[in-house]
Amino acid sequence: MEYRGKIYTIVQGIEPNLWKWKVQLDDKTALHGEAHSRAAALNTVVWRIDKALAKKAKPPPPASS
Repeated sequence: MEYRGKIYTIVQGIEPNLWKWKVQLDDKTALHGEAHSRAAALNTVVWRIDKALAKKAKPPPPASS
């Protein structure tokens, strides 16, 4: 699946109430984890992507003279 241009996957684990997620932020950075529900996994993925994109969008601080 895709959110804001980033690819992610969510799959059900073999244990009850276990969902695994993975998100590819760029060529070198991938994050992964587990959650107790699919909704919690999706929420984590969205939060991680938004957080990563917010860091890239910050303008540099003004230069002091």
